[in-house]
Amino acid sequence: MIEAATDSQIAHVPDAITKIKDAFDIFESQSELLQASYEDLKRNLAASNRDLNRKNRALSTKVEELNHMSSRLQCLLESLSDGVLVVNRDLRIERCNAAAKTMLNLEYSLIAGRKYSEVVNGLGNIKLLNAAVNMGISFLDEQRVYENEDGSKVHMIASITPIWGNDGEVLGAVEVLRDVTRLRRLEERINAQKRLAALGEMAASVAHEIRNPLGTIEGFARLLKRDLDGQPDHLALANKIVEGVQNLNYVITNLLTYARPMYLQYEIIDVAPFLEEILELLDDTAKRDGVEVCLKEIPKDLLVGADKRQLRQVLLNLCINGIQACPGDNQGGKVSFWAERRMDKVAFVVADNGCGISENDKPQIFDPFFTKKEGGTGLGLSLSHKIISAHGGDLTFSSEHGAGASFEVLLPCDAAVKEGY
Repeated sequence: MIEAATDSQIAHVPDAITKIKDAFDIFESQSELLQASYEDLKRNLAASNRDLNRKNRALSTKVEELNHMSSRLQCLLESLSDGVLVVNRDLRIERCNAAAKTMLNLEYSLIAGRKYSEVVNGLGNIKLLNAAVNMGISFLDEQRVYENEDGSKVHMIASITPIWGNDGEVLGAVEVLRDVTRLRRLEERINAQKRLAALGEMAASVAHEIRNPLGTIEGFARLLKRDLDGQPDHLALANKIVEGVQNLNYVITNLLTYARPMYLQYEIIDVAPFLEEILELLDDTAKRDGVEVCLKEIPKDLLVGADKRQLRQVLLNLCINGIQACPGDNQGGKVSFWAERRMDKVAFVVADNGCGISENDKPQIFDPFFTKKEGGTGLGLSLSHKIISAHGGDLTFSSEHGAGASFEVLLPCDAAVKEGY
């Protein structure tokens, strides 16, 4: 049952309605303000988004430019023929180009972030790098020499420079390596040619003065032999005079050949039959000394442009040296020789299992008059080296004392050979 409203309650109804109306008016006013604020916020957010997008695009463009520049710098770094190593203040390697990896026989996957001393392993100079990083000192044209695994020497020039930051602090150091092995070899050849020129002048003047009396001595010794017929003891002495004169003449002839300018008569040589001829020429010597001489299989149609007579002389000399270095009398001595193509070059290799070459003798092996053979002139290898150098090739060797030796003649292919004529 609903109770009837009192007079006082009815009297307050208009006031309540007024309050409700005022509240709605306030709510509506605040809603309009809130809506206006929301619209302002929306506009500001849109403007901020546009500004952020613009900055993001600018940043993205900047990153692309930096990546492009970094990629370009990396390409330039990789294309350098000089080796480049970059280290930080802790001497950890941060960057290493392809040339440095090749020079130092390194793999980048194994060196990134590692200590310089662990990776370079004695081929660098830690003291100089420390001085560059800690004292800001540069070092230019430091000479270095080290040996590859095959025993060949590599000559380098190293320069070390500190890397400076914008605040003047040293951030690290960069080491630049230049392989000057070919330059050193060229210098050695030039020096050798100078020595040869001086030797040639001396030999030309002395040989004539020696040969005239030698001819007289040999002539009288032969007359003496005729008069001593029937006196074996005295005849043997006369024979030794003739033999000594002939040996001296042989030395003088080799000396003159070594000293005079080299003239080459090029022709296209079919390598396989050429080496078979050499094998035949070695047959008597090998059988006499009891040493096995083996010619390995040669690739078909292997051609080289060279002076055939002089190349034959070089290979015969290398093979005979190998035979003489091996244990004789069928005691297992063996000499193997062969030829193979290497890119645009042809390699001739002569290997033996003989006594090898001592470390002390290696630097002098191609010097004129250096020999370890009794009765040797010391001109065979030096003359061979000169002949191959005149061809624009290289004569090198590798050996361990007591473990044999391997000599390699590397000749460039003649242009006619390359073109198939």
